[in-house]
Amino acid sequence: MSGQAWGVWDGIRPLRPRALVARRETAIGPLGIVAATERLDHPTDWAFEEAHHTIVVHLGGRIERMACEFSVGPSGHVSPLRGDVWMIPAACRYAALAEGGRADFVELRVPTALLGDAPIAARVRHRDDFLFGSASRLADLLLREDGDDLTDMAAHAIGDALQMHLRVLYGCRGGATRRRALSASQRARVATAIRDELDAAHSLAALAGLVGMDVRRFTAAFREAFGVSPWQYVRRARLDAAARMLRQGDEAVTEIALATGFATPSHFATAFTRRFGVAPSRYRANMA
Repeated sequence: MSGQAWGVWDGIRPLRPRALVARRETAIGPLGIVAATERLDHPTDWAFEEAHHTIVVHLGGRIERMACEFSVGPSGHVSPLRGDVWMIPAACRYAALAEGGRADFVELRVPTALLGDAPIAARVRHRDDFLFGSASRLADLLLREDGDDLTDMAAHAIGDALQMHLRVLYGCRGGATRRRALSASQRARVATAIRDELDAAHSLAALAGLVGMDVRRFTAAFREAFGVSPWQYVRRARLDAAARMLRQGDEAVTEIALATGFATPSHFATAFTRRFGVAPSRYRANMA
């Protein structure tokens, strides 16, 4: 990327294209499974911010360099090796930029209910031999061209065993999460409420009410879950949405300011300039 910044996706710029060589997606019970091979001849973006947990198991290939960033969790330059597992919690923003060679991987989409609503920690280069072995066998079965009923039966048997493994090893023990922490579904509920209603007031009392907490407990639990205060999260979501609207549409800056919850255009312009380094009108002109 000569002459260009080599950085992970910031939620604003267009995602770089992906070059999938093979891909198969299926569901076994509540577990979503994607087996894929992807070429990385050019810098490639991977990005997640989902209501479910995402587990990526790296099966092979060669990645020359990769940078990753969690909204809460380990970030930096780290390249996966065969058997490494990336764990991306529900409602956690994750982005990575990879380049060089090929990546073979399985992506597991794990509903929060499957783990008893337990929050999981963001992890990179985690090791789990059973998870790796199961994902490798699933990829072999899902990507084969001569699949038949027996192949499907074998895949479902592995998928069922994998669900049990995930419940036992990563699920909620004793039927409850830590009392002061936001559960996985609570994280997703709050994040979705903020993103779906950017122009709403989003008072601390209202957000805390979504998860049945008092304001003091909610504020501490939110910062632990997302790494920022509720107000910082709301402002970031509003500004990121505004930047996308400036880049993709032709609405007036005043309309965008109001649509994303800012009281006045001047307040919006000040916050936007502080976040992106340029005024909204200049940002739009630069993206044209």
